[in-house]
Parts: sequence; structure tokens; C-alpha cells
Amino acid sequence: MGLRIAFLRPRLGIGGAERLMVDAAHELIAKGHDVSFHVPARGNEKEFEDIPAAMPFHRDGAWIPEQIGGRLRRPCAIARTMAAARRLVSMRPGYDVVVCDVVPHVLPWLKRRTSARLLYFGHCPDAQLPGTRRLLDRWESKGLGAAHAVVVNSRFTANAFRHAFPELASMPIEVLHPGVGAPKDMRHDSVSGDAGRAAAQACRALVADDAIVLLSLGRFDPRKNLPLAIHAVAALRTRMAPNAFARVRLVFAGRLDDRLAEARETRAALEREAREWNLAHQVVFVDSLSAADRAAWFERALVVLYTAEAEHLGIVPLEAMAAGRPVIAVNRGDPLETVVVGRTGLLCEPTPGAFAAAIARFITEPDLARRMGADGRAHVDERFSRERFGDQLDAFVRQLAAGPPAATAVTSKVRSAGVPRNTGQTSSE
Repeated sequence: MGLRIAFLRPRLGIGGAERLMVDAAHELIAKGHDVSFHVPARGNEKEFEDIPAAMPFHRDGAWIPEQIGGRLRRPCAIARTMAAARRLVSMRPGYDVVVCDVVPHVLPWLKRRTSARLLYFGHCPDAQLPGTRRLLDRWESKGLGAAHAVVVNSRFTANAFRHAFPELASMPIEVLHPGVGAPKDMRHDSVSGDAGRAAAQACRALVADDAIVLLSLGRFDPRKNLPLAIHAVAALRTRMAPNAFARVRLVFAGRLDDRLAEARETRAALEREAREWNLAHQVVFVDSLSAADRAAWFERALVVLYTAEAEHLGIVPLEAMAAGRPVIAVNRGDPLETVVVGRTGLLCEPTPGAFAAAIARFITEPDLARRMGADGRAHVDERFSRERFGDQLDAFVRQLAAGPPAATAVTSKVRSAGVPRNTGQTSSE
């Protein structure tokens, strides 16, 4: 028998956290649960295209601004989530489980007003973000303490929560790695149909068929360290013959949330960097991709560059491996848990020289990308599939709804001893 499950968050968006919550909803629906979203978002805001049309979507609180004068984002997010939570507790029949992410501050209030079990899904502790305030940090800590269970997306994130909130050292934190679709699921639009053909034509219009495509996929976000990709291509210039280097194209296929000033500024700053390094004709920008566009660019890429440092989620390396493409990533954060060095990709120091050396390996060893791509697809199928994620999440929420908060048989409990490092060697210059 399915459960009534509500997802509660302050906004919709186009980042990895939103992607994970939408995927979680899909998987829970497939398992027979009745799923609703409580998100204070206006109907014309950007959303993932695969949110089920039939899914109940309650948008109470959309009148509250996301920021005031470019500031107060965190208080506004709390206020928006509280407005959505007020609607949530009025629903009849009530929910069995509420999945909250981003804003745990509302959980103590929610716990007093509903009999639902409260699951907090952590992507990154707000206390680690710039511009935090002690009062809000203490409020966040109390919110986490009110949850019946806390799940995070990686061991790295679990340790970040323990470091940010040492007063919660005894709280069980469970790790549930995200999952991504198998290649046939990710690429169905690119294999056949009008959407796939249009996406492939769009790629050809931007890069020649003989281009060496280096793909950087994700949001235009200042925390993603995207200039490193441009600097790496500049460093690559000295490692290749001029006629071969002229074929190199760095494609920033990003999600541009033009509601955010920092997203617009990041995009503009990358364009300036490309001009300053005399690479403007070799750096391509593609904004706000559809699923078919993403699949088409994966197919065109030799390798995927992932430049974020200390990333908590790292969904892009998983998507790249699922699509059969190797990854070059920074040797910190979540990629240590997802990328197998020398088998599915390379991990490097976050320097232009180290990234350029790794890129040059894939260019000069034509078989390397094919071999690592195939191994990456097998690695995702075995360890990070959507099906595996869905099975674990389903077992977790069912056990949570049935009784004790800690479902240690479903996911791996994390101790504060630290995250095991990838046993492979990192790539260096």
C-alpha cells in the first residue's frame, strides 16, 4: 500500500538539488505512493520539463519575494517555506511522510502540527554558505534536530553537516547517493523523434563535425569554478599543434536562471575571460537546455569537465558516465565517491596545468575516452542507477513511516571519522 508523501521546499529552480527532488518524486510515484509538491512558485517560473502534469502542486506563499534588494535570501526562503507548510498541515487526509530540503528551519513548527514523519534531505548545510548569521544557524540546527530522519547525498555532505553542527554529533545521518537514468532513458529523445533531430542540428550549427568538444555542463554559478575550464583550454594551447588546437571547442552548456544576478554575472564574466585569453571563437555558450539538448551535447563531447571544488552533489559526473562519457573533475568533494580514477575518468588538482594535462591525454589517446566511457556506463548501472536510488528511497520512507526514525538497513550510516578517499591516483601535470 502506498503512502501519502509531500515534498516541501522554498522555490523551484534548475539546479542539482531540484533535479534530485524531482527524480525522488518520480521514483516514489513509480512505487505506488501518492506524491504532492508544496512549493511557493508562480506558474510561469522555470521548472524541469519532466515534472508530471498530474502531480498535485500547491504554490501557497509565492507572493513572498525570494530576496529583498539582492539580500535577505535566507529569511525569505524560510518565510516562503513556512507559508507552504501552513497549507501542507491543512490538507485532508494528512500526509504520512513530509520530505523537506533546503530549509529545515520550519520542521519544529511542522512537527507540532502534523503526525507525519519528517524526513530532511540535505544537499549542503546553510551554515557553510557565505553570508550566514548565527541566529539562523542555530535555527537550522534546531530544525535538523526536529527531523525524524536526516538523509544526505554523499559521505562528504554528511561530514559537512557534522562539522557545521557539532551539537548534533549523536544524530544518525544516512547517505543516499543520487541515481541517474540509464543511457537509453537519458538519450531517447536524441535517438529518434523531432526533438532529438532538432537538438543534433543545433549542435552542428554551433560546432563543426570534426570539432574536439570539451563539455562543461551545469548552472552558471560562481561556486562552480567555471573559469578553470577556460584557463585549462588556454594552457592546452602549448600542448597541441596549432591546427589540432584550432579544432578544440569548450562548450558551456549551462542552466541560466536569469532571476539571479550572480547567474547573469557569471555568464558575462566567462565571456570576458574567453575574450581576454583570445579564445572567444573557441568557447561556446548554450543556455537552459532541454533534455534532448543535454543528450545531444553528451553525444558530441569527447570528455566532460567538472570544475567545482568541494561539491556536495555532483550529479553531472554521474550523468556523463551514464551517457558513456569520461569525466575530468577536481579531486575534492563528491567526485571522490563517484568517479573511479583511471577507469571512468580522471581527478585533478584544480589548476589549469593539471586539467590541461588530463584533457591532452584524451586527445592524444583516442581509445581512452571510448574505454572509460564504457566503464563509466557500467559503473553507473551498478552503483548509481535511478532504479537503485528508487528502491533505497522507497524502503527508507516505508520504514520511516512504520516506526523508528533510523533506517540503517537501507542506507549506510556515517560516522564522524571522515570520508574515505578514492583509492586511485589523481591526475597531475
